Amino acid sequence: MPFTLIQGRFKPKVGIPDGDSVRFIANEKELWSRLEGRPVKFGSGKGQDTVQLRFEGIDAIEKGAIQPLATKAKENMFRLIGYDAVANPEPVGYILARMTDDKSGRPICFLFAGSTSQKDGSEVRLETSLLRKSVNYLQVKSGFAYPLYYNTLYAALRRELDKAVASARQGKLGYWPSDKTTKGVAVQSHADLATIPPIWPKLWRRLDDFLKNTGGLDGFVASLKKKNERINILSIMEERGLHTLIKVTGNKVRMTESPENLQVIGRVGKRRR
Repeated sequence: MPFTLIQGRFKPKVGIPDGDSVRFIANEKELWSRLEGRPVKFGSGKGQDTVQLRFEGIDAIEKGAIQPLATKAKENMFRLIGYDAVANPEPVGYILARMTDDKSGRPICFLFAGSTSQKDGSEVRLETSLLRKSVNYLQVKSGFAYPLYYNTLYAALRRELDKAVASARQGKLGYWPSDKTTKGVAVQSHADLATIPPIWPKLWRRLDDFLKNTGGLDGFVASLKKKNERINILSIMEERGLHTLIKVTGNKVRMTESPENLQVIGRVGKRRR
């Protein structure tokens, strides 16, 4: 399945970037119309004609999560795209994308720093050798992104990202020395989310949503059950609700499966065959 190659420049000083989020301006604006799903959403003012990218296959901890790891994740992403505040404030790069996020209109893409000899707008098959050069892969291998696999991600690419996860975990890089996704973290109030050890960001965001309006974890799993987000457990290819994979004991919450064993069933642009 080919991806559309879109050349342009990264705009790190526009908007609020983080470890898996940065704005991008395409050299040829009309190329965005080739992506399936909701039309891309353009910025305004200083961000005019820029779009917010969604990094395929990865998820960095949120800006409101534990410091200095949240800031280090953003700084590592800046390094990978070639950003320098003085010498290179708008690095040249390109993305490979097929569709947009139906909820936000963000292109779901793989990012690459620097130029390419391939023609702007060309259709490219993303082989694992090229994936290993992507910002997505390198951010995971540096330990500053968790895997976040949707059902739109090809199995071969997912398996290659698994290798980057294993390398970072074995090397005790980035988040992994203090990760508590499956061991659990104690959470008593919304304020605790700024200081708890790193966990799978999707779980962190669900806690953030829930704890804004309540104190403690009572009712958290029930609230997730009501939303009924669907997840495939890859090792057994069995679909379950996200709520069945989260355990709460007193003020402690944990995942029962590692992030790389999960595939989120999302609703995104219609896939090409």
